[in-house]
Amino acid sequence: MSFMPSDFHPILLVLGHAEELLVLANALGKFAEQGGQLVLNDEGVHSTDTRVTLQQSDPDAGEKLGLWQTSPRSMDLTWRLPLAYARIFSDEVANLANAGEPAGSTTLECDRLGEIRVKVSIGEWEENYLTDGFR
Repeated sequence: MSFMPSDFHPILLVLGHAEELLVLANALGKFAEQGGQLVLNDEGVHSTDTRVTLQQSDPDAGEKLGLWQTSPRSMDLTWRLPLAYARIFSDEVANLANAGEPAGSTTLECDRLGEIRVKVSIGEWEENYLTDGFR
C-alpha cells in the first residue's frame, strides 16, 4: 500500500496477491464490526511509506467522509468511513481477491470532491514493482 500524491489525481495504491488483498478485506471487515478507529498497518496491511487510520464517521452528522491526508505533504492518511461503507469495501476487496482472475482491480471511494481514491489491484503489475528498489 502506498500513497501517490498528486495535485490532480492522488491515489492510495494497494497492490497484492489474493492472500495480501484478503488482509485488507479482513481489516475492513473487522472495522465494520467493531467501529471506532483502526490502523490498517497494525492489521498487517503492508506499507513502507504510508500509514492509514480508519475512523468511524456518521454521514448524517455532516462529517467529511473519505480518505484524506492528515496534513499537507504527509504520508499519514485518515479514512473516515461509515460502518456500512467499510462492509461494502471489505466485500469488494474480498470478491476481487477470490475471483480467481489473473488480473483485476476495484476503486474504493465515498464520492466526495477531492478525496483520495483507493485503487486495489491484483495481477496488473510485474512482480519486481512490489520491491522498494524498483520505485
